[in-house]
Amino acid sequence: MPANPDAEKNNPCLREQDLVHKCLNKNNYDNGLCELYFSNYKNCKDFWYRVQRERRAKGLYPYLPDLADRARIKQEYMSTKPGGA
Repeated sequence: MPANPDAEKNNPCLREQDLVHKCLNKNNYDNGLCELYFSNYKNCKDFWYRVQRERRAKGLYPYLPDLADRARIKQEYMSTKPGGA
């Protein structure tokens, strides 16, 4: 069980964050060897920041969607972006 049971609810990029930490631990904290993980984490944070900003502008609450809705939101984004599925 994680130290913070609400971590996943409050951080939609928790998995990406954990992968960064695992990579750093595995590679003796050499950031250069973990650039792909850092990039993926940054893209995740940017995506969910945009989602929150759009929801706030539309008056939708909570600004960060519930866990159950996140997969659907990501799928909708992937299907509408150029080159998406």
